[in-house]
Amino acid sequence: MNTRDINLLEKAFEAEIKSAVNKSRLYMIQTKSKRAESLVASGLLIKVSETLGAGFTVSGYALTDAGRQAYCTSKRCQ
Repeated sequence: MNTRDINLLEKAFEAEIKSAVNKSRLYMIQTKSKRAESLVASGLLIKVSETLGAGFTVSGYALTDAGRQAYCTSKRCQ
């Protein structure tokens, strides 16, 4: 896994933590990066969407358990 992959996983991890701390429903990252699609293909991220009030839908990417493990075992998380 290269630095760009780790950066995306880190952003997704941060979004998850911020969501938990702030009790927010937005636990995902939004990106147009093609790397995100390759991380979906490798099972580290999943595509998600959340419908908020008034039918407003937000789409993005969230970590899978494998993605959390990959990020947390990287040197950056330790």
